[in-house]
Amino acid sequence: INVEASLDPPAVRTKVIKRVVEESTGIKLEDANVVVCGGRGIGSAEGFKKLEKLAEILKGAVGASRPPCDNGWVPNNLLVGLTGKIIAPDLYIAVALSGSSQHMTGCSGARNIVAINKDPEANIFKGATLGVVGDWEELLPVLTNKIEELMAGRKRDR
Repeated sequence: INVEASLDPPAVRTKVIKRVVEESTGIKLEDANVVVCGGRGIGSAEGFKKLEKLAEILKGAVGASRPPCDNGWVPNNLLVGLTGKIIAPDLYIAVALSGSSQHMTGCSGARNIVAINKDPEANIFKGATLGVVGDWEELLPVLTNKIEELMAGRKRDR
């Protein structure tokens, strides 16, 4: 059945004022085989720089849960979750994030989830392949240095 639709211009209450195209560098979050994702526990934009270093070593991308995006620590295009990007990397490293159901929906396609959180009861551990209970600020540098060392060894062996 054809129904004639009409739209009265004064009834339209939205107006496009400006279009902004965000430029990104590196691997796009949705294309990355490795994602290093931070949550509220990272505490600041400066903390995300440490995640960027690990992601760079692993040739991956950085992601974030809702609170870091809302706090302006990272841009919204890094949001992983129901209202952000749904991703399926081979390795998902979740750092200092609780693992809300909305966030877990966004990373549920990951083949392996490694979680680092100081709260042993954090929801992220329910979906993790491997979980480490501890302070991310102590654990991440150790993990980053070890991975960097292993990657350097792989390059020498070639």
